[in-house]
Amino acid sequence: MRIGRTTRVFTDIGRDNPFKNDGSKRRFMISIYYPSYDSDISEHEPVYPELFHPGEETAIEFLNNFGADVAYLNKLKTNVYYNAGILEGGVYPVIIYSPAFGIERDMYWFNIKNLVIQGFVVLTIGATYDSVFTVFPDGEYVQQLKTLADLEGTDFEGWLTLLEIRIQDIRYVLDKLPELNEIDELLKNKVNLQRIGLIGHSLGGAAVYRVLKENSLIKAGILLDPSLHLLGSSTSPLSTPVLLMRQNSTTYEMLINDGWNETVARETIKGQSHLASVLTGYKSFIKIHGANHVTFSDAPIHFNETAIDIKHDVINEVIASFLDEFVYDRAGEYTNKIGEISGISLIGSDESSLSSLRE
Repeated sequence: MRIGRTTRVFTDIGRDNPFKNDGSKRRFMISIYYPSYDSDISEHEPVYPELFHPGEETAIEFLNNFGADVAYLNKLKTNVYYNAGILEGGVYPVIIYSPAFGIERDMYWFNIKNLVIQGFVVLTIGATYDSVFTVFPDGEYVQQLKTLADLEGTDFEGWLTLLEIRIQDIRYVLDKLPELNEIDELLKNKVNLQRIGLIGHSLGGAAVYRVLKENSLIKAGILLDPSLHLLGSSTSPLSTPVLLMRQNSTTYEMLINDGWNETVARETIKGQSHLASVLTGYKSFIKIHGANHVTFSDAPIHFNETAIDIKHDVINEVIASFLDEFVYDRAGEYTNKIGEISGISLIGSDESSLSSLRE
């Protein structure tokens, strides 16, 4: 099965552009990934940089400047075809994906392709001005603002401002889903609005959590090494099933050894404890052996990192099982199998003190 990809531009006329005091409105892009049909016609096989259409050249320039293995990426086939037809005969559950700070919305191909094969339509939300770059179809190019690139980890006020923008973007996309299902040329009558899941990485993970707290219609949420120090202090319960997937360093001591700021490290561990205390539905907290913060994106692929496929396969297996059970409602697909998946460990989920959180 081929994977289709297309893009849409959203302008939220109800919000001013939070980064420009020029009267413009909040404008951002989404990518839509979906099952497509196979073709017997011999044609070009798309490679990795084409994931960023219409910004292929910008992506290559950015990746090259950061020392990525561009020669490797130019040969890496993706099976993702821009504007391909959607596979007929299905009504697809939806995953909405919110990326990490700075990471472009299409830099999760390793996981997205697996989700589409699993039968989901995946919408990835761009973060104009905080993503490393955004290229709109009309040619407008927006680079990450230097003030954001220089944002200190301890500037909680600044990060919370960015978080609120992400939350509002996710809300906007959720509110647009019925319209997309009604009139969008690609998705018309193709979206199952009763089966929606959210996935977020880092800052995107914190945003997903906050949206879950206010939207009971979401079937499940997955937090990929989220910004736990930004979750907030609300003690209102959350019954939606949640999977927390962490990097290998999951204790205060390990984070300090990794060079984290002491305040951010401590608040991160507190955030994990707080998360455990408010989740009243099914929750699963795990860590991926050998993973770091960017393992949950395509970044290691950009540098042709040795053995990254092994870690990505583990992440894909865990996510697929969780969504099978809690979005598709296939009982036991995660809860009966999680103990058999290698390359992961369960971590503390219901401890009340920092000292009781285990590695």
